[in-house]
Amino acid sequence: MAQRHKSLIPLSRDHHEGLLLSQQIGADRVMMNGWPPDPVGRARFVARFYEEHLKIHFVAEEESLFPSVTNHVPQASHLVNELIGEHRAMEEFVSRFAKADSPTVTKELNEFAEILERHIRKEERQLFPLFENHAPDEILTQTGRMIQRHYPSQKP
Repeated sequence: MAQRHKSLIPLSRDHHEGLLLSQQIGADRVMMNGWPPDPVGRARFVARFYEEHLKIHFVAEEESLFPSVTNHVPQASHLVNELIGEHRAMEEFVSRFAKADSPTVTKELNEFAEILERHIRKEERQLFPLFENHAPDEILTQTGRMIQRHYPSQKP
């Protein structure tokens, strides 16, 4: 991933973990601690991962980053709307994963992994560079402080 403005680093850290999850879903080998051998266990693992990692990430983006981006980089508004739609799509998958009981859930896990990876790449390669290149530094810094509030246990 590209060098990020310090305001976006907590989100980029999450992106690293999300990419690992998306790769783990399609991998033949175990890359994440606790990765279950069966499809139903994997679906439930993804649901827990969402609760522990992605949920706060989505909130940080939707409450802190996205409003700042649309206010200061209006040409990115369509991209922000796409990203919000992808959040909702992933949440829909996760709601089914939390109560998965069918071994056929593998297809849905793969679809989820594709959306998650595409979503992260879109943020890292399109949204973040737009924001970094067009928003004034004081806005980036202010947005970083707002994002950091969602990650109180991480040092800024």
